[in-house]
Amino acid sequence: MTMVSFLKGCLLIWLLICLWPVHVYPSDKRDTADNELFILENGRDLRKFGGINISRMLIRVKGQGKPFGEKQRQHYCKLKHAENVQWALNNLETGELIARSANAGQVFFGASVAKVFVAAALLHKQKGNFTKAQLGLMVRMIVVSSNSAWKELQRQAGDDGTADSGRAAVDAFTRSMGYFNTRGFQGWWRQKDGTRIHGNELNSLELIKFVYDTYKGLYEGAEVLWHIMQATATGRGRINKYAPRDVLIGGKTGTYDGPNASPQTVKLKKIRARNHVVNLKIGNSVYGLSILSNTGRSEDVAVLGGGLMREYLRVEPAITCW
Repeated sequence: MTMVSFLKGCLLIWLLICLWPVHVYPSDKRDTADNELFILENGRDLRKFGGINISRMLIRVKGQGKPFGEKQRQHYCKLKHAENVQWALNNLETGELIARSANAGQVFFGASVAKVFVAAALLHKQKGNFTKAQLGLMVRMIVVSSNSAWKELQRQAGDDGTADSGRAAVDAFTRSMGYFNTRGFQGWWRQKDGTRIHGNELNSLELIKFVYDTYKGLYEGAEVLWHIMQATATGRGRINKYAPRDVLIGGKTGTYDGPNASPQTVKLKKIRARNHVVNLKIGNSVYGLSILSNTGRSEDVAVLGGGLMREYLRVEPAITCW
């Protein structure tokens, strides 16, 4: 082989290396702190236990860091007292209620936010234990909001594996936790006396109490759900949007447009739900925030969340409403 041929061969190899397509998966971009974020106190690593596909979904979520200017401030001040929006904010270390809207206890349509109660009811029933298949379903239900996973896990929460027994189990769990104005199950439930009631009906005050109870581990399996919620990937256009990039965010979103199936409790003619319940780690402090809206606009949730952080949680720039 001549020197020219050798050099040509080296050049060809170099070009192949440089031009060969490299596939970068979300798991490749994971912060090193994620190695500990998804490990339970008993040492079980949710990413390893779930397998490669679940591991790639378990990525901690941070704020998007979009600028919050005067336009957003003015919009926030209008949304803060709007009748078709409710919100509540608490301190997760103490449980203290920091601020709330006047209608924070009113029932709104929860949409997929209700999925957190199904996961909690199942985990509590199983004393915090779960199979690999159940972990996969829970991650898909919470992180990417799978409806098929939702229905399957609700059935598994029940005593006999039927949809109605699952609804009964979720309702029993919420009542046992003191969420008396919450219907955290999915769909219609025919009770033993023949009465049919509709699920997915939530309110912000009990939602932030649930976030507090989950953070404090006040029901069995709460730790598992807390870790999974930190990877929720559907909030980029909502509370995550105007949160600073160093704020860690976990939670659950809900979206629904359609007729109101339960007008006897939800006092709205049409549902245009854009909901988001989160935990926010700001510095060394942890907060719970719930926003339920019927405006049909994710931007409203984003602005309201960004404004509440800046008015009550010392996120810069600080704002006030006159």
